Amino acid sequence: MELPTLKLDWLETTPTRHKVALLVLILGAMAGGFYYYIAQPKLDVIASLEAEVTKLEAEIQTNTVKVKHLDELIAANQQLEIELAKKKERLPPEDEAVMLLKQLSDLAIRLGLDIKLWKPGNQVEDPSKLFFRLPVNVEVAGGYHTAALFFDRIKNLPRIMNVSDLRMGAPKSEKDRIVIQTVFELIAFVAPPEKKEPAPAGKSPI
Repeated sequence: MELPTLKLDWLETTPTRHKVALLVLILGAMAGGFYYYIAQPKLDVIASLEAEVTKLEAEIQTNTVKVKHLDELIAANQQLEIELAKKKERLPPEDEAVMLLKQLSDLAIRLGLDIKLWKPGNQVEDPSKLFFRLPVNVEVAGGYHTAALFFDRIKNLPRIMNVSDLRMGAPKSEKDRIVIQTVFELIAFVAPPEKKEPAPAGKSPI
């Protein structure tokens, strides 16, 4: 079976300007086909790769900055851990905190303060779970300088204590001395109880 032959005899009688226009049309069609079927897909791939490279370069710059500050962050974290350990050393266990509060009430009496109220509240765990607060509502009567000395003793304790909601009444004369009613909340900061490890299975604790 013979393939049909393409006859181009008509080109001989076609004017030159028409031939040029036809050639331009053919070349334009070829260029358009090349662009849409070959060049454009490759350009899309190149654009996608360029975007990915830009993204990776940004990540590299970010990570480079993080690495530069990594040593500083590690040093700061170590310093915070040291400070936290020091603060934990100042947190007594609950039984010691209760005993310390009792000693403070005895101290107030020895200094000459008249204790009108000493009411321990409920122990409350801090949201950080690093310590508990053991509050005591206190009301004392005595001289201004005596109360100031009592608060100074609290401030200098090796264990962490805090005085809040401090209110002082008007001075009154009682038995040839000036007496001031002082109300405040005394808070002892307590270490969380140590977690006991469960006994191994099959063994009874002795």
